[in-house]
Amino acid sequence: MHQITLKDFPDVDFGDIRRNRRFVSIINNISQQPGRSIPQQNGEWYDTKATYSFFRNEDVSVESLQQAIMAWGAEQVKGLNRVLIAHDISNISYNDLKAEGLGYLDNKNGQGVLCYSSLAISTSGVPLSLVYQHTWIRPLEQLGKSTRRKSLPFEQKESYEWYSGMQEVNRLLGPGIEKLHIADREADIYDLFFSAFEAHTDLLIRSRHNRQLGDGSHLWEDIADQPIAAEVELQIPDVTGKKTTPIVVEVRFHRVEILRPVHNSSQYESAELTAIEIKQKAAKYDWQKEPVHWKLLTTLDVPTVTEALQCVKWYCYRWLIERFHFVLKSGTRIETLQLKKASSLQKAIHTYSVAAMRIMQMVYQSRVTPDVSCEIVLTRDQWITLYVLINKSLNIPDRPPSLGQAMAWIGQLGGHIGRKGDGQPGLKTAWLGYQRVCDAEKLYTVLKQTKFG
Repeated sequence: MHQITLKDFPDVDFGDIRRNRRFVSIINNISQQPGRSIPQQNGEWYDTKATYSFFRNEDVSVESLQQAIMAWGAEQVKGLNRVLIAHDISNISYNDLKAEGLGYLDNKNGQGVLCYSSLAISTSGVPLSLVYQHTWIRPLEQLGKSTRRKSLPFEQKESYEWYSGMQEVNRLLGPGIEKLHIADREADIYDLFFSAFEAHTDLLIRSRHNRQLGDGSHLWEDIADQPIAAEVELQIPDVTGKKTTPIVVEVRFHRVEILRPVHNSSQYESAELTAIEIKQKAAKYDWQKEPVHWKLLTTLDVPTVTEALQCVKWYCYRWLIERFHFVLKSGTRIETLQLKKASSLQKAIHTYSVAAMRIMQMVYQSRVTPDVSCEIVLTRDQWITLYVLINKSLNIPDRPPSLGQAMAWIGQLGGHIGRKGDGQPGLKTAWLGYQRVCDAEKLYTVLKQTKFG
């Protein structure tokens, strides 16, 4: 990947130009050696010390890191007419780490940091940028607070994170870009439906609650009673995300009026949305936890089957944020860091997330535009190194290979066999292979500088 520079973060200001430069060098080091420890990524003791110091430094606040990364993310989608925004919350676990200030996760036995992320995705399914991210700690003394959540105002609930995240994305991207916010069942929150009142903003949420409708019926029974609008074949990814399986589903959709829940204090008595049901016809496959059965709610206008299927396709792209979390946890190994304060870990999460995002972009861009030159992602030295490693030849071609070919070679170095039916290289083989390329590139650079051979 091309090195990022301070020009990519024009608004970054940690109070010292050396800290600004260190921030950029940390991201580049993680991108090239995603699974290695901080000492392994740096090599020199001075740089290792400086990296630890950056995360400990109180002049580098969590908030300033968030703002720098959000400004970078917003810049990546500048000029586009429409973007999809996938939202999700992930637990970053540090159960065995004795770090000051960590909070609880799902119960008192799990400790770590909660991370809300918003991923900008093109309408063709390419991850574009991490456009928003927020981390926070649940204090142990608040354990059990959920038992009285119905009595709390929306602004004091943890579910408000979904609302504030979407609102912040709207602010960052402005009214000139059409934004479709996509989220899973945890975002089926009545108050959230009205964030779509802003210009050029819509929602596509998977339903969790069987809500009461204006005609006295309930949401799930109502949509199940609708006639089948179409039977289509969806390409559903398996748990690895590398292979897809064609699954025939029934499609139903219907405009509904959802009533305000009894315990909700919203000023709005009802919300008009379109419900879309996607139901698998055949029995589930062995790799499926459950058959495909999605009940989606959207503020988009859905007059025909074509628009309904477009919503389904866009909802399938939500899977990309799951893959982002996979790269962040398994690729950069963020949960193995040995920093001593929760605030230091939060800073690391935000910084490592930029590197995870760049790895994702490299992989998925190669799937959508495989025929373009690999130099849109790789430097000249990197693709030459890659060519030599694969072909065992110094007869370097005049033109760089395509991005699809380069990614196939990178996957090969990472352990992807490439048999018929194996699918394209996955994220793991990509980051492992790319790490080998970066290691070999260092040797190539030395040899080139000394004119050896």
